[in-house]
Amino acid sequence: MIALAEPVPSELRSKKGVEFYPTLWLHLDAIPLLSNPSTSIFTKLPAPSTVASATAAISAGVKLLHPATHSATTAGVDPTDHHVQVDADGQIKLCSIVQYQESSSEPLWKRFLALSSHLTTHNTSIAFFSATPQGGGVALMRHALIRLWRMVGLDVKWFVPEGHPTVFDITKTKFHNVLQGVSPEGVEINGEDKKWFELWTEQNYESFWSSGALDASVIVIDDPQLTALIPIIRKYRPDAKIIFRSHIQIQSNLTDDPSTVQARTWDYLYNFVKDVDLFLAHPVKFFVPKNVLSNLPVLYMAPSTDPLDGLNKPFGRASVRYYRQYFNGLSEAQCGVKIDWDRGYVCQIARFDPSKGIDVLLQAYLEFRQKLDQSPNPPLDGGPQLIIMGHGSIDDPDGTWIYEKLHDTLNTPEYELVHGDVAIVRAPPSDALLGCILQGAWVATQLSTREGFEVKVTEAINKGVPIIASDAGGIPLQVKPNKNGWIVPSGSSAPVADTLFKIYTGELRVHRDISASPPDDHGKGGNRGQDGKSDPNSIAQAWVGNFDEAAKKVHDDDGATSEDFWTVGNAVRWMLLFDRLLGLPLPEPKGEGEGEGREVLEKMGVGKGLVKKGEEGGNVWKMVMGDDMVEGEGELI
Repeated sequence: MIALAEPVPSELRSKKGVEFYPTLWLHLDAIPLLSNPSTSIFTKLPAPSTVASATAAISAGVKLLHPATHSATTAGVDPTDHHVQVDADGQIKLCSIVQYQESSSEPLWKRFLALSSHLTTHNTSIAFFSATPQGGGVALMRHALIRLWRMVGLDVKWFVPEGHPTVFDITKTKFHNVLQGVSPEGVEINGEDKKWFELWTEQNYESFWSSGALDASVIVIDDPQLTALIPIIRKYRPDAKIIFRSHIQIQSNLTDDPSTVQARTWDYLYNFVKDVDLFLAHPVKFFVPKNVLSNLPVLYMAPSTDPLDGLNKPFGRASVRYYRQYFNGLSEAQCGVKIDWDRGYVCQIARFDPSKGIDVLLQAYLEFRQKLDQSPNPPLDGGPQLIIMGHGSIDDPDGTWIYEKLHDTLNTPEYELVHGDVAIVRAPPSDALLGCILQGAWVATQLSTREGFEVKVTEAINKGVPIIASDAGGIPLQVKPNKNGWIVPSGSSAPVADTLFKIYTGELRVHRDISASPPDDHGKGGNRGQDGKSDPNSIAQAWVGNFDEAAKKVHDDDGATSEDFWTVGNAVRWMLLFDRLLGLPLPEPKGEGEGEGREVLEKMGVGKGLVKKGEEGGNVWKMVMGDDMVEGEGELI
């Protein structure tokens, strides 16, 4: 961390040339913190010394570092209303709007500017409510959105509840796992569970949200955890627009069958959800229950990831060395395994969740290594190792027992061949650790058996790492077979092992031009340089070492994923929904050459309503991009 005290020279605030704060974060891998010392109130007294101000800034910064890593900051919440203090309420300066613009295409950026200006002109306010400020994809998306929207002055806040272990056990095991069809037989919500869940919501409202948190134009509820808040909003803010955003794979074939536990669970939750103005699902039609399609307006929207956060920014040589040493320390402490980075490694970054297919990966890796052993020229070092890593969320009680179950499996005689080559690591809350390890992978996997979307697939592809991914949920929308990865049937280890073996022997390769390195004698290399250790890391080092380099476009080649799956695209989709749900009018026509913003808004249907009750719409990305959309994007499964 590099902490600075106000006031800082105007040169350091400049948005021209090399920017100071983004350079610290993106090129030097240091967290920039700008602190306003408490002594700043003494405007009529002599200014404190530089040393005193610097000491105060460092003291403020150290308090924000996470105690488990000291290389990441905590996600704090305001004690009064429990809004999440994103980037320490703006004190941390990871990037500026310049980098977001550089990462985007011109057509998308025009839409971003037009919508943000339109919403701020109409004094639109937004409130998000979700389960946790840290851990999991929803929290990552909310941090990125708040960070970007704050740069353009949009009035938006994100609120989280005070957690309770009993309630989070109910929402994870009896809501989430049941709806995804991965819960053990006999697990079902009962009357007491419902009472605790509703009381927990009511007490969070009374303690934190009854004095202004609901005073927003649009309120977004993320997933089932806070659905019981919806009738409270309707009671006290009947004029507010409410969106329910579902991020999970709801097994609609089961929720639509009255005899199932899924149907009974969903009917309970639907009793709250039925009062929303819009039901927003991942771009998979199967995820929407029949009673939702019949009674609510429905649209589809993919999740996103952020190009400038710790998961996705490039990591240079020094950072790679540091995080590899840090990882091996964790791995040796947790499972006694040290990764030999020269061998290369297969990597899956995911929560320890029953639906992530980690058991399938473990079996597939064993079969792959057996194939290598039985090949005519088996590798002397045994071949690539395996890294399975993730960190948990405070609302996820599954993680510990799945983590322990995997270690138990690995310790059985069946896995003796690979026991010393598999690192199963529960990581502290450090996005940079996950991002850096993923960047250096020989091959990444994402083998979910049940999945909403899993944007980790896009993150691997963005780094230039080829991926083997299952056909669960929205995963196939991200993979271009043989261009950036391969799709395999979910729940089956043999196709994964076979694909790994063919990649290793050179029979399979991605055909994506991200590197000019020639293939070696074993077929590794070429336009990907699949040597298991150097290619994406070399590309990252070249970017990190050039302070004048613009932020990388998120869609810069035909093997990249859609801008739909990144922060600016996500922000534009949300803003269009807010704008049209509120029925904001188009701005008045201006003189010639002054109406570009109005024209952009008009193309996106601003001034018109959204889908009606009982009406199924399409993918929001198509509404956003229209004729400017890249061919093949905006599809539904």
